Amino acid sequence: MDPRLNGFGKILLAAALWSTIGLASVYSGNYVVLALFRSLVAALTGLAFTRTANRAAIVAGLLLGVLFAVYPLAAALAGLGPAAYLLYTAPLWTTAISAALGERTGSRDYAAVALVTAAVAVMLLEALGGALSLWGVLAGLASGLSYGSYIAVARFYSKRGEDVDVSLGAMPYTLAVTAPAAFAYAAIFGVGDLRRPLLVGLYLGVFCTVLPYRLFSSGTRVVGATKASVVATLEPVLAAIWGYLFLGQTPSLATALSYALITAAAILAALG
Repeated sequence: MDPRLNGFGKILLAAALWSTIGLASVYSGNYVVLALFRSLVAALTGLAFTRTANRAAIVAGLLLGVLFAVYPLAAALAGLGPAAYLLYTAPLWTTAISAALGERTGSRDYAAVALVTAAVAVMLLEALGGALSLWGVLAGLASGLSYGSYIAVARFYSKRGEDVDVSLGAMPYTLAVTAPAAFAYAAIFGVGDLRRPLLVGLYLGVFCTVLPYRLFSSGTRVVGATKASVVATLEPVLAAIWGYLFLGQTPSLATALSYALITAAAILAALG
């Protein structure tokens, strides 16, 4: 097989696996405990390969912990499509934080920020009008903020040769966010049935964290980061499709417009 086709296939498979996070989260029935189990699987995987306690790993792990905690909540409250697309508001936060860390930003970056800002405004208007859950939209924005912050931090430390620290080395520190949240939830609402969150957490840890990141990394080495990032924008499209097929979630015209704006922003950010 042509290595480039193989590379694109790996990236497409990674995007497809990531797109199932929201659907799996909804089926888990307990989003807070689910985040803990996902963190545990990711942490054990990370510890099998590396052990580090430097600032890069801790900061990256805390940001990923927030992402693990708030994204399932966004999917449950706002719907799979809005949650996935709000996650892709990350370029807005990545550009802002990268600029604060001293990175140069170009016109395409600012154009992406403008498109994301417009999309967020549309979704907030939809939420205020009752078409979307306001809390769901806010949780989606929090997931985009945590993911964008993680990307900026990972870039910053990777340039210093700490790329393993901000990936596998960061996974154990996600527990610093997900464990207290799960214990607080259990103390207030009770433990409940742990079987489904445990099974879904195992699925997310293996098939939506470890495996797709490995596939994406391997495919990117063949096709290049720009093409890989553009192909990965298939993820929110598929998530919206799963929401329609399995949960009957149909976006309004305004929400669909916000999808298009965020997709354009993600592609512009990748090209930049």
